[in-house]
Amino acid sequence: MDTLHTKSAVELGKLISTQQVSSRQVTQHFIDRIEEVNPHLNAVVIKLYEAALAKADLADSLTSKGESLGRLHGLPFTIKECLDLRGTPSTLGVEARKTDAPTADDLYVDALLNEGGIVLGKTNVPQLMVFIECVNRVYGRTNNPVNSAFSPGGSSGGEGAIVGAKASPVGIGTDLGGSVRFPAAFCGACSIKPTTGRSFDQTRFGDGPFVGVINPVTGVLANHAEDLDLFLNVISNAGATRWTAPPLSDFNAVDISKLKIGYFLSDGLFEPMAAVKRGVEESVATLRGLGAEVVEFAPPGILTAEEIFYRVSTANEASLFDSILEGEKPLPQLANMMMLAKAGAAKRNVARKIAGLFGQRSLPRIISYFGGKGDEFLREWAKNLETYVKQFEAEMERRGIAAIISPVCALPAFMHNTTDRVGLGGTYTILYNVLGFPAGTARVSTVQDDEAKPRKAGFDIRERTAAKTEAMSAGMPLSVQIAARPWREDIVIKLIEALHQR
Repeated sequence: MDTLHTKSAVELGKLISTQQVSSRQVTQHFIDRIEEVNPHLNAVVIKLYEAALAKADLADSLTSKGESLGRLHGLPFTIKECLDLRGTPSTLGVEARKTDAPTADDLYVDALLNEGGIVLGKTNVPQLMVFIECVNRVYGRTNNPVNSAFSPGGSSGGEGAIVGAKASPVGIGTDLGGSVRFPAAFCGACSIKPTTGRSFDQTRFGDGPFVGVINPVTGVLANHAEDLDLFLNVISNAGATRWTAPPLSDFNAVDISKLKIGYFLSDGLFEPMAAVKRGVEESVATLRGLGAEVVEFAPPGILTAEEIFYRVSTANEASLFDSILEGEKPLPQLANMMMLAKAGAAKRNVARKIAGLFGQRSLPRIISYFGGKGDEFLREWAKNLETYVKQFEAEMERRGIAAIISPVCALPAFMHNTTDRVGLGGTYTILYNVLGFPAGTARVSTVQDDEAKPRKAGFDIRERTAAKTEAMSAGMPLSVQIAARPWREDIVIKLIEALHQR
């Protein structure tokens, strides 16, 4: 009983169905785990223990009669705070929404509950779910379970922390620029962001879900690849009731020895730490050992992907963010973006010149992406995105590439209060949000003591922050990102299974 948290949800489901353990025992075990670790993490911010145990008892009663609620019968899990669950607020980390009262459950949460799943609680998010430092004025800050000096990532940071601490077997999050991949990587778990058209995120921004040129999706965090598959299947089926998407293929049917896999070590814009590169190189060696053909692959148009992402995500002066904040002061990780989005062209030009004079290398380029307005602007960049996706897919087709292995970001994790300086750690995650490809993460190693050495950094604040982070990173998880063509989540999950070190 003391080792239930080391087992996969799939294994736990089998134990429950054969009455080797009860759902109440499993649910209580994870409640106890949360109570043990959460005081140090502040990951679970809304606890639903009484309702969880009641549903566990119902599951056990049905099990004794040979009946089942569904594929998740009696299995506990956690959900990101922004996902609607009746009786709980979806604040998005914004004080004005503390009294929010959803009238219905989120589409995917409802599907998971209907399959017999049990929600243990809701987990913390950044203010407005922007950037990857998990902190807000409603619930406070969440810590990394490996090293409390580090952030658990975001925006599904609470999920990353509680799943990484093995106090929840599975977490449900959302992803617009890396929000289920950063937390899994920073906290040593695994995760998957599905193809964009499979699970459009239903989080309520104002009157309804966010709809844009690049759309967020609902994804899964876990400690076992087979659990990503189990929960994603339920989510995928729920999405298929609203949107046309092919069914999720069986990852067990994927033959790694028949795959040609591309890899790259750097996006050329934010150079990864040497240990991060080692993680990718060791993953390449592992896959070659399993019979895969693995070749270097330079993603075409990295700068184009970066420009598309920032131009469309900051368009129209970030007015959506303003309307939801309702006068609340934005936290640092959000404030700079909103300031640049609202500034006129002259002010942004001055900011670019000043940044360049002070030796900032990436900031002037990113500032140049701000300022777009209007429907015509968004239509233009939607067309640019469509063209880019076709070019990228054509290059993968020409090279015969089925999947791509890369860093998740330039650093193993970010220290607290540094997100406004290191941004998104490069273009590694946003590339696949722009493309709409499925992408996931797998923990593959740990930063060794002799690898925790700072890079040489000049005046650039991002490089200086990276150097300080690297010097503190001994013992942090090392992860890789795995991506595949649209609708091939099965390949992503199969490669996660092959690489993930629990």
